[in-house]
Order: sequence, then structure tokens, then C-alpha cells
Amino acid sequence: MSPSRTRHRASAAWEGREVIRVATLPGHGPYARHLSHPEGVDGVHRTTVRPLGLDRAPGRANGAPAGSAPGRAPSPVFDPSWLGRHIADIDVVHVLGLPPGRGERAVCATGAAVEAVRRAGIPLVVTAYHLSDPTGPHDDTFADRLSHLLGAADAVLTLTESAADELAERWQIEATVLPHPHAVDFVRMRMPRPAGRPGPRTLVVGAHLASLRLPVDPVDFVDALTRAVAQTPDAVLRVHLNPAVTDPGARAYAPRTVSRIEALLTAVGGTLVFRRPLGEGQLWDQLTALDVSVLPPVFGSHSVWPEACADLGTRAVLPVTSHAAHQGDAVIRYQPEPDVDAMATQLARALGQARDDGGVRSDPARRWQERVQLCERHRDLFDVLLARS
Repeated sequence: MSPSRTRHRASAAWEGREVIRVATLPGHGPYARHLSHPEGVDGVHRTTVRPLGLDRAPGRANGAPAGSAPGRAPSPVFDPSWLGRHIADIDVVHVLGLPPGRGERAVCATGAAVEAVRRAGIPLVVTAYHLSDPTGPHDDTFADRLSHLLGAADAVLTLTESAADELAERWQIEATVLPHPHAVDFVRMRMPRPAGRPGPRTLVVGAHLASLRLPVDPVDFVDALTRAVAQTPDAVLRVHLNPAVTDPGARAYAPRTVSRIEALLTAVGGTLVFRRPLGEGQLWDQLTALDVSVLPPVFGSHSVWPEACADLGTRAVLPVTSHAAHQGDAVIRYQPEPDVDAMATQLARALGQARDDGGVRSDPARRWQERVQLCERHRDLFDVLLARS
């Protein structure tokens, strides 16, 4: 139901149109779900998108940063075997991201998937959500696979102008920019923020570092953040980690790093929170409990995180080097610095801006209209491509 609680008919342009069957790969998470019309009147059936409840929680494949859940059920991905079984029931293939994989085998699988789409003679649309490997800098496999995919696409989309500039520079591709839709559902978006705060002027700052796999030293980042918090009046800090970092049997086990982070937090009266990956509702609860969510530099390009923060009224502070930092006007940007003192200065400035500006929250009616426009743009693109094929 729309924010006004009034149902909307399909626009006259859509009346009588044939349904387009779109394989959205992968089809999990808020981004994939919210590419469709909020009341389903656009005549686009995204056959692989799972409704909330059967969906995965917002994990790395959707661009969520550290602290996201891995999810319950696997979603179909851009895989030649899956395409071989389902290609006859698809009108358009819309790839949002590549499945995990390394080495020559992964490169060959991407090539085979592209060839399966080409043999079927159906359009291939690619949304360049991640322009670098969201799982980390393992090798050149991701870049090779992405180059193959982008080169075969009938249309390339992305989410920010900065990403479009990178696509033009690296691949000489002119991408269409279609912004990220809302992350939080409209009912939750209308809910008031919790009244129970640590204090009337307290600024609750949080950082989600999950399993500590970052492109920067997590201890240096927390050191800089604690210094910034110490310089910000009435600020308190919570750092969230996955309990796997304290499990001797886990690959993420990092007792010395955890001990150093805990000491830094103790020195400024901060809190270290251990939480297993959360479902969407739990993650939204956790974000709503914060006034400011500070993201460290992370792998990948775009993210559901700043969208969720905007929808919930939590200020998102992101490194300017990330395309995710350019997803919305409500994002506060900082320049990552190799020196801890310089980084602390950047983060202190960002926290000061968050305190001065106060909360900034999405307007549900505007978010609704943005989503309707987004689905219209996708539908129009699919119509053009199908008319050519």
C-alpha cells in the first residue's frame, strides 16, 4: 500500500501491455525487490525475486556493508546451468551482480552464461552495482568477468554519476544512471524513531565491522573513530562485531585485534557489541538505535546501507572514495587518510556536521514516487530492447 494508503491503477501507458518476464540475478535483497512497482502494476514479472520472508537478509551481494546477514535461501545467480534450465521462460536477463568465484573456472562460467543468453536471442541488461570485487582484492578474476559481462550487455545501468564516470573511463561504456530505491518498507519508514535515548543531547555513534575484513587496518580505523568521538560533545560509541572473531574454530578468529579494539573503546567509554548476522527487521532496529552510522572503507562500490539509514532517520557517514557515498544528499562524506590523526580529524568533522545538521529522514511519499519512476524507466528500457530483438 502506498504512503497515502490509496491504491493506484496502472498508468494508461501500461494498460493492455504484455507481461515481461525478467530473470533478476541475483534476486534477493531490498535492491532487487524494490526494482518492481510497489503495487505490481508495471507488467514486469521478476521471476527470480523473492518476497520478504523468503528473501535473504541484506548481505554483501546487495552491497550492504559489514554487519549484514548471509541469509536463508539461495537465490538463482548468473550461472550457465540455471540459465540452461530456465531460459525458455525468460524474456529479459537482468544481472545485478556476479556470483562469487575465482580463477579461470569462474571466468569460463561467466562466459558460458553470456553465451547461453546470446544463443537464446534475449536481451541482457547489466546493472553495474559493484565495479570492484565486494569480497576483497583476491586476484583479477572479478575484473575479467565483469569486463566480459559488460562487453556483452545490450544495456548497462548503474546507480551514481561517479560510477558512470568510472565505467566510461575503464570500459568506454556509457551507462544510464538509475538511483538506488528505498531500502526500508513504507510501513517501517512511517514509524517514529524510538523515544528512549541515553540522554536528550547524546549522539549515539555506531560502526559495524563484522568479521574485520576491510581494506584498511580495523584497529587504526577504530583508533581514529574513538579520537573523533572523544572530540565530539556528548557522543557515545558502539562498535559491532561478528562473534566469529572470538571463535578459535572460525576463519575470522582475531583475538589480538579484538583485544586492541576493546581497549580503545574502553578508553572513551564505548561499547563493543557482538552480534551474529541479522535479518532485515533486526538490522533496521539496530540502525534506528543510532544517531550516526559510520562506515569504514569497504570492498565493493554501492550499498543498501546509506539508503536504509536515510529511510530510518540515521545519518550515514561514508568514505568519499566509495560510490555509495554519492547515493544521496543525506550522506556525510569523509576522506580516508592513512595517518590515524588525519583520519580522526576527518571523522570528527563528519560527526560535528551530523550533530549540527540533526536527523535527516526520507519522506515516504517521495520515496514512493522515486520507486514508481525507477520501475517505469526499467519497463521502458525492456520494451525498447525487446522491440529490437
